Amino acid sequence: MSVGHGKKLTDDPEGTPVTTRTDFWQEVKETAFGVLQLRPTEMWGLTLMELIEMAEAQSKETVTHYEIAYRRTAWLAANLMNAAGTLKQPVTVDLLLGIDSTEDARTINEEERTKAFRDLVEKFNQ
Repeated sequence: MSVGHGKKLTDDPEGTPVTTRTDFWQEVKETAFGVLQLRPTEMWGLTLMELIEMAEAQSKETVTHYEIAYRRTAWLAANLMNAAGTLKQPVTVDLLLGIDSTEDARTINEEERTKAFRDLVEKFNQ
């Protein structure tokens, strides 16, 4: 298990070589300076665990951003497709995104709907 410049550190259980020490630190620096936009003094002042947690948080934020963009695009596409009037059945956002909406759907009665509406009105009128 040599850790010299450019040599393999170890293999994962599937036999794929793990990155070398030089490659690892290159990736760490690229993430810190590029994705996280840290200054060198900020990066070297962090522990590796803090840096990893920051990168994971940034990754989750990026995924959320793209999910919202996909949903907005699917909404627009569904409206355009439905407005054309050439489809036998209306297209939904969930259908375009390949989401099974029957799992999350639940029916609510008139009383629950009215209460939810009143709660929203109170929330926005404060």
